[in-house]
Amino acid sequence: MVGVEGTSTRAWLQSADIVIGQHRTRGQARRWISSVHRRYPECVLAVARQRRGRWCLVGIPARNIMVRGGNFDAVTAEQVGRVIYHLWDVARRRTQI
Repeated sequence: MVGVEGTSTRAWLQSADIVIGQHRTRGQARRWISSVHRRYPECVLAVARQRRGRWCLVGIPARNIMVRGGNFDAVTAEQVGRVIYHLWDVARRRTQI
């Protein structure tokens, strides 16, 4: 499930696997990602996109992944998040076997 901060309800955000936000700087994005993992414990992945769409920062527990190039609107940021979530989930399942 995907939630968008500023649009989705708090209940939706608390149960979302992926939370998306929008920020001006990478520093703001990193701080926001850290706060998302604290505020929404069910969230596995936080996606912060730059307001003008120049970059997208994806945060999974203990790691941030910078994606640059292209134009990251909200839909593209969500797709990037879903792909990285899928890859994270596959890797997690492999380590459980």
